Amino acid sequence: MVTTDTHKEGIHFRLDWQTPQEVGRKAVAVTLSDLAASYATPFALFVNVAIPSHVPDRTIEALYQGIQAALTEYRCALGGGNISRGGQLSLDLFAVGEGRGDIFPTRSAACPGFGLYVTGPLGLARAGLDALTRNDPGAPDLIARFKLPRARFDAADVLAERGVPCVMDISDGLAGDAGHIAAASRLSIEFDLTALKKDPALIAYCTRHHLRPEEMILAGGEDYELLFGCLPETFDRIRRSLPDASPVGRCLPFNGKPLLNLPPGIVSFQHGSR
Repeated sequence: MVTTDTHKEGIHFRLDWQTPQEVGRKAVAVTLSDLAASYATPFALFVNVAIPSHVPDRTIEALYQGIQAALTEYRCALGGGNISRGGQLSLDLFAVGEGRGDIFPTRSAACPGFGLYVTGPLGLARAGLDALTRNDPGAPDLIARFKLPRARFDAADVLAERGVPCVMDISDGLAGDAGHIAAASRLSIEFDLTALKKDPALIAYCTRHHLRPEEMILAGGEDYELLFGCLPETFDRIRRSLPDASPVGRCLPFNGKPLLNLPPGIVSFQHGSR
């Protein structure tokens, strides 16, 4: 399996918020997350970097230190790449992984009767980004979730062993990515967050700034937890190995709307929107 991702300064990262090492680590984790959501084992990453003339060599060296640290963490090799001049600091990454022979999960494999679940808490990265925007240093755990997400290969192994057929990673927010599953599987998804485990740091931050945790959870992106659909009895077995996993909704026959019970004003990231 091959996957690709791009990271551009001013759009995907800011060097006044993140160190070059953090940018490199996150770029690798985000790219490899797609392999985790496909039950694939990473074995090679290729990186193309465009460098403006004003960026010093030490910044690029630190960037590659972060890339190498992440590759070591995920037991993946740097296969090669390219460096060129450019008007904007950017990274284009291509990852190669080996899929399983017995199962390949897709967005289109959800069925009516499935529950919809996540492998961990949501909204933390969105809150961390909000804290950076506000220059609020009082939320270091949330900021760390934004800066250094994890590719959930550990959770993917559990889902694969339980035969979960429908998986994707959460990059565009729960509402947006659930919408992708609903569209691909041609069904409706009804949200129910009553049993979702909400992180105490998120609740405290939202209380301090008079924000809605539900908006952070539903509209916030870049959590990179896995969103998956399966029968409720399958999830009961999964939860023994993944205690932080929670239900977020259920899959229903299509009734004319892809998403049901979505609070007003929730808008997830849309690619190509301005």
